[in-house]
Amino acid sequence: MANPSTRDSLQNAAQATKDQARSVMNDTKESVSSSLTQQKDSAASSLGSFASALRKAARDSGGGGEAPATRMAEWAADGLERVSSTLRSKDLNGMVREVESFARSQPVAFFFAAAAAGFLATRFLKAGSQPSPARSEGGLAGLQRDPGGYPRTGDKVGAAGTGTSGTGTSSSIPF
Repeated sequence: MANPSTRDSLQNAAQATKDQARSVMNDTKESVSSSLTQQKDSAASSLGSFASALRKAARDSGGGGEAPATRMAEWAADGLERVSSTLRSKDLNGMVREVESFARSQPVAFFFAAAAAGFLATRFLKAGSQPSPARSEGGLAGLQRDPGGYPRTGDKVGAAGTGTSGTGTSSSIPF
């Protein structure tokens, strides 16, 4: 059996470790929250700027306020400004609570909205990435075919396109 002073020392050390872990966790939460708030404010500003630019482009298009494209651009700009305003006015915790509430009340709609957001995010990230060498060459690297899938003119296929070299042996086809 451990003596009482050793037990007290271990309990004190365990408590100090717990306190330190809580402190690190709180600091991390505050740092992440601050970073997310900055990102939220930046997104709100960007959406507001984009809405203004879209509205200006719609007005300057020369089609007048009655053109369908102008009305659609105005409608989109209004929606973007509402989203921007909402992002600016709501705190992060309130937005999370609203999303959780929506997910509980409308799980199917939430699922499809999340899937659509994931799809759009993937497309956005792929559009911004550098093409790989295989993609930039139209598929498998080294595969030399015309758009119809046939060997290009001048490729060695054999006598009269039979797949043989005329001597009865197969020629090397580059694909």
